[in-house]
Amino acid sequence: MRRIAFFVEGQTEQIFVNRLIKDILGTTQINIIQKQFRGGVNIPKQEIVRNSSYSRNPKYEIFLFDCGSDNRVKSEILDNIESLRKRGCEMIVGLRDLYPLSIEDLERLEKGLKFLPNRLKNERQYFDIIIAIHEIEAWFLAETNHLKKIDKRLTGRFIKEKLGFDPYLINAQDRVHPARDLDNIYKLVGKSYTKRYNMTTRVVNRLDFNRIRNDLRYDIQPLNTLISIIEDFKKKDNRKK
Repeated sequence: MRRIAFFVEGQTEQIFVNRLIKDILGTTQINIIQKQFRGGVNIPKQEIVRNSSYSRNPKYEIFLFDCGSDNRVKSEILDNIESLRKRGCEMIVGLRDLYPLSIEDLERLEKGLKFLPNRLKNERQYFDIIIAIHEIEAWFLAETNHLKKIDKRLTGRFIKEKLGFDPYLINAQDRVHPARDLDNIYKLVGKSYTKRYNMTTRVVNRLDFNRIRNDLRYDIQPLNTLISIIEDFKKKDNRKK
C-alpha cells in the first residue's frame, strides 16, 4: 500500500484536502486517517483521531494531520517526518495560510518553511510546504460557480452593488481576508460563512472540483502545486503497472 501525508493548518484545510484527494484518487481503494495535534508547550501533546475511512482493498493510505495553527505545521512535520518515511510515506506535504503575514513576507516565509536541518537532508526530496495566499478561502472565493448554489441572487453585479467588488472578475488572491469576503457575500442572502466543521463541509461540497482541477489551478499557483503533488502520486502508481 502506498502512503502520503499532509500536515495542514486547521480544520478548513483538512476538509478541503480530504475532498480533493477523494476527487483525484477516488474513494474505492483508499484509506484516509484524519488526526488532530493538540496541546504541547504547557499541556501534554495529544494526537487525536478525528475520523477515518477504510477500503476493503486499499491501494492508498492518506494521513491528514490538523496541526491546530499555522506556526505548528513545520514543527509537526519536523517531529514526524522520519517516522512517516519509515512507514513508507512517499511524500510529506505541509499546507498553511500566508495570513496574518503580508504578501511582502511570502518569499521569506517560504524559504524558511522549506528549509530542513542537515539531519534531515536525505528527506528533502520527499518534502514540500505550500502557502495559500492569503487564506485557503481565496480558493473557495475564486470558485464562483458555487455562489449560485448558495443562492441564485449571488451574481457578480449584485455582489458588486452591495460590497464594491465582483468575485467573478477579481483575482481572489488579492483579497486580504477572503474568509471575511465569503461571510459578507453569504450574508447578502441571509446566510453566513464560519470555520465550523459542518459549515465548512457544506461549502466545500458545493465547490466545483472539476473546474478547480481543470481551470482554476492554473490561475492559483499554490493550488496547482497541491493538485500536481496528488496527481503525481497517482501517476507513479500507474507507471508501476
